[in-house]
Amino acid sequence: MERYYPVRGDYTGFSRCCYGVALFRGAFSLVSETAMRRIAPPLWLLALTVSGVNIGMALLAPAIPLLRDDLSASADEAQLVLSAFLIMLGLGQLVAGSMSDTLGRRPVLLAGSLLFTVAGAAALISPNIELLIVARALQGFGASACMAVGRVIINDSFDKTEAGRQLSTITMIMAIVPMLGFAGGGLVADIIGWRGTVGIMVITAGVIFLANMALLAETNHNRVARAPILTVVGVFYLLLRKREFVVHATSGALLTAAFFALGGFMPYEFQRLGASATMIGLLFSITAFGYMSGNNLSRYMGPRLGLERTVFIGGMVSLAAVVMLLALYLAGLAAALVIAGCLYFFGVANGLVVANSIICAVRAAGPNSGAATGLCGAMQMIGSAGFGSLIIALGGDQNFLLALGVVIFMSGMAALASWMGARLPS
Repeated sequence: MERYYPVRGDYTGFSRCCYGVALFRGAFSLVSETAMRRIAPPLWLLALTVSGVNIGMALLAPAIPLLRDDLSASADEAQLVLSAFLIMLGLGQLVAGSMSDTLGRRPVLLAGSLLFTVAGAAALISPNIELLIVARALQGFGASACMAVGRVIINDSFDKTEAGRQLSTITMIMAIVPMLGFAGGGLVADIIGWRGTVGIMVITAGVIFLANMALLAETNHNRVARAPILTVVGVFYLLLRKREFVVHATSGALLTAAFFALGGFMPYEFQRLGASATMIGLLFSITAFGYMSGNNLSRYMGPRLGLERTVFIGGMVSLAAVVMLLALYLAGLAAALVIAGCLYFFGVANGLVVANSIICAVRAAGPNSGAATGLCGAMQMIGSAGFGSLIIALGGDQNFLLALGVVIFMSGMAALASWMGARLPS
């Protein structure tokens, strides 16, 4: 029996129709919103955002002697041009990751990439070493948002296994930059000078900013409440007390630090073996080629074996590679190409560990994924600067056996952490 409304005309059928339309529109809006949340940014955009930071780390290194002569700087001052960028790249990820949990990924990434660009322009025109160091520090702070937020966007956009595969793809692309930087950075500096290498960084940073401005949509739809600084510090403290986070973050941080440490002292050993500057760059670029190969391999191993087991295999390969190098060195068989071969397998191990360990650590952090990504990045960069400086301070540039011993210790601890991570419940 029809329900009667005591108004002019009988609107019962019309009301039901409107109610049906409203239900349909509500369901369509909900489906559309859910679909929009699952649309991932283009892979090339994420690769450009994250890997573009490597230009700031790799391209300028071969130009340091030219920079030092041009600005009449000391060796220590010239080294600060590199280390200031690296340290701020690590510390900045703590800030950028946490801010992206509260403010969203897009605004933090755009602000960071803009600072990356503007500070790079300031470095380009710096008239003295002091201003150049300050500009490079600001440049690293801006670049940190690109690295930290770019990684956590991957975590937002894909499930665990697919996120590991996609980050492996991106880090495989990232490996191309230092490989080309080590192999050809000196040539670029010889042709266009050290300011030319900084100019390339500025162009890259500008492209990152404009591309994300045009194409990046917000991916953080579960923002945490804005918190005072002590609360933010408390989040980092809680993460460092979380066993799952610590073991996964440690394995990736130690092998990243070992990679950069090798880059600090290995050229001296190649030089002692009679390699020219160009050959030194080509020989060490084999490590980066191994890193690229390992990330490509990880794209297939991760979905089949699981991320934790893939990290464990990489940890064991890294330890085996440096122990083999030690054995060959003690046997008097460590020629330049033999060392490069061992470094290739060490690079493969890094490719299996770094991206997957980050995803495992971030997943363990729950809603504080941005803070976790930033903390992972900070551990990697600060650890790299710390261990690299320690090796040189101990005389690793002159004593290859001592330097290699420190790297073996780092690889052994990384292998232990990866074993612990593989034993944790999924």
